[in-house]
Amino acid sequence: MTDDLPVRIVDGRVVTKPGIGRVAMVWLPLHGQVIAKIPPRKGNRRWLHETVGIRSPELSDDRWNLPRSSLVRLVTAAVDRYGFIVLWRDMSRLSQCTRACLEATGVECQCSCLGAHHGQDAAGWFERVGDAVVADRGECTRTAVVYGPRGSDADAVVYDGELTGEPYRVDRQGRRNWPPAARFMCASCMTARANVWDHCHTHGFVRAPLCNRCNTRHWRGWRPQDGRATHSRNLDASYYRRCPEYADARRPCTA
Repeated sequence: MTDDLPVRIVDGRVVTKPGIGRVAMVWLPLHGQVIAKIPPRKGNRRWLHETVGIRSPELSDDRWNLPRSSLVRLVTAAVDRYGFIVLWRDMSRLSQCTRACLEATGVECQCSCLGAHHGQDAAGWFERVGDAVVADRGECTRTAVVYGPRGSDADAVVYDGELTGEPYRVDRQGRRNWPPAARFMCASCMTARANVWDHCHTHGFVRAPLCNRCNTRHWRGWRPQDGRATHSRNLDASYYRRCPEYADARRPCTA
């Protein structure tokens, strides 16, 4: 049932279940740059530059103009940061599905399959959540596809520092030998399966696999001193010590 999906498109609007929070949205037009709308947060420019690898991200009002070549990296990084991302994509009505499309592992497409046959891999780091939504816009067709973290059917195990000392990367080559985060239990609450890889934004190292709620609790406003209940009594932030530079008092680790 689509109503059970954490993020879905209803009448052209993005609807999220309680606890999910705001998600990133990206528009891929037929031509030109990628247009991204990401939840306002201090450090967005630095995140786009250092994490996604965009040399000069351009902000216009509340939207970022980004090179098309950054699309897969952006989707990968946004899934780790926000849990989900909605990709709006315009496609030519006259385009045809080719073998290159069927074998594609990225998310960019201009063909008649509306992206259904590809854009689901990116080396296994994200996957489609639900079905594409189609709108007829004259000469082109617009789809909206929700992407979330890649799941796992195997029993989750406790994380034992398998990626300790590994620089956080969002490109396919950089993650070639990484296990999926969903292979492990969340290193913070230990009550849910992990979804994404957390990293230290100060030093750039992978720290631990987390579930979406633990990964976003700090920057969405949760603070122990506020007295609001967390989703788990087992909340544990000791995974910060997984960063090799954790002991550097001059540059303390950040979320």
